[in-house]
Amino acid sequence: MANCKMLPRVSRRLVAFDFDCTVVDDNTDTVVRDLLPVDKFPSDTIIHKQGWQEYMADVFRRLHKQCYSPQSIRDKIRGIPEVPGFVRLLKRLHQAPENKYDLIIISDSNTIFITEWLEAHGLTNCFESIFTNPAYFDNDGLLHVRPYHHQTECKLSASNLCKGKILEHFVAKRNLRDNTQYERIIYVGDGHNDLCPVLKLRQGDIACPRRDFALDKKITAHRDKMDLRADIIKWKSGFELLKQLVERDATLDDGDADEPKSESTKQ
Repeated sequence: MANCKMLPRVSRRLVAFDFDCTVVDDNTDTVVRDLLPVDKFPSDTIIHKQGWQEYMADVFRRLHKQCYSPQSIRDKIRGIPEVPGFVRLLKRLHQAPENKYDLIIISDSNTIFITEWLEAHGLTNCFESIFTNPAYFDNDGLLHVRPYHHQTECKLSASNLCKGKILEHFVAKRNLRDNTQYERIIYVGDGHNDLCPVLKLRQGDIACPRRDFALDKKITAHRDKMDLRADIIKWKSGFELLKQLVERDATLDDGDADEPKSESTKQ
């Protein structure tokens, strides 16, 4: 008979990150679109009638027609700055004692943009999984992006990607496959489409909206009408977020959590 011995129960923590305007300090799609002259942008009518993915598909066709190579697009992505302190934050969580944090990305960007940027910053190995829209360059160098999935159930999310559903499925899969239980889930994001996963969080979990961005504004304006059980940590930089997470888990602290002072203010 096959060995059906149950794996020992493992207790860990999960940190799920959005990508655009959360890890990187810009929107990867619009950064690439801006390679085009403004008068060559597709019409916004495409967004209203067909959606953002169709709009970006037209952007990629126009870039290809203008002879932008795959490498020029990759280079543009690699040059996007981090949200200050996020490279440090991600490495600190990944290197936490006892390896107790799993890191994932859930993003409406695409596989090429995200993996390119992570590779440029030495972060590829920090993540357990990346959930985003599949992308590839064809033999002619044209970029294609496919929907991650098709969904109609969640009205808070786009039809091509529901972050809340992805988060739930990942947690359930780890529980069933690896007997891993997440004692705490931390969700870090900035946008409207990050509200769905935030509302999936339990009491004792932590929602981390970027201060003064869409997610923060929506929570602030409507929290009394939401079934929001998680604690809230607002942040402006990775340095600030790390400092607040250290206050809840001292094992993350190596004495280097504070934001570096500029040369003019150092004593």
